[in-house]
Amino acid sequence: MLVYLLLFIFGLIIGSFLNVVVYRETHESKGKKTGLKAWIPEWAIGRSCCPKCKKEIKWYDNIPLLSYLLLKGKCRFCKQHISSSYPLVELVVGLEFVWVYWLLGRFAFFQQMEGFFSFVVLGFWLFIFSISLALAIIDIRLGILPDSLIISGTIVAVGRLFITGRWEFLLSGLGLMGFFLFLYLITQGKGIGFGDVKLAFFIGVVLGWWQWVLVAMFIAFLTGAIMGVILIAMGKKNMKSAIPFGPFLLGGMLLAKLFGEYIWLSYVGI
Repeated sequence: MLVYLLLFIFGLIIGSFLNVVVYRETHESKGKKTGLKAWIPEWAIGRSCCPKCKKEIKWYDNIPLLSYLLLKGKCRFCKQHISSSYPLVELVVGLEFVWVYWLLGRFAFFQQMEGFFSFVVLGFWLFIFSISLALAIIDIRLGILPDSLIISGTIVAVGRLFITGRWEFLLSGLGLMGFFLFLYLITQGKGIGFGDVKLAFFIGVVLGWWQWVLVAMFIAFLTGAIMGVILIAMGKKNMKSAIPFGPFLLGGMLLAKLFGEYIWLSYVGI
């Protein structure tokens, strides 16, 4: 139980950081930077501040989940309402960390590992789930997939290959990226955004096995089409409206990782 509690607390902290990432990618203007700062993402520097009055948030008002409850959802300085999405993301990530650890414990490959290697595997998937959540939220809000997050995720995904030695996973990434680049070119960027092309490489490297990649794409295109029909039927979108595809791609990736083998064997049988 102590492990679950520690993971939940750590998840709350990471969730708080993801709130900073999402806010700075969706609200703050990207001013021109020079020198080393030009290579550093907006979310990697600077202290958190109130989005309304812009006053710097003290450390004791920045405790994940607890500070929101103690402040009754308002800024200490300007008394303006703080969006409930902040504690919600923190809570989701905290529960997500516990859930991922529990899931990994169900897989035989994780049970066979010990010490450092099991720690690395856990850290890798906690990172993948977290960065996927941040990308999905930003894509839903702005319809963009920030390069800083895709590159960060891709670096970690490729870095894993130095440990596993499965360099063929790069071929999966390149193949999926090539497919999305083809879709991007034939639709002239109207059906698939270039951010999806870059995201495809990340997804391909993460999943690796081509069977899982196919399952992920099946899930992504199916759920994306269903959601599109629902939004059109509700009158919130029309046939020409753009619908962010990143969340469906990321959702398909994670579901394929969890259930890809079962789905493949159930429907294909080979």
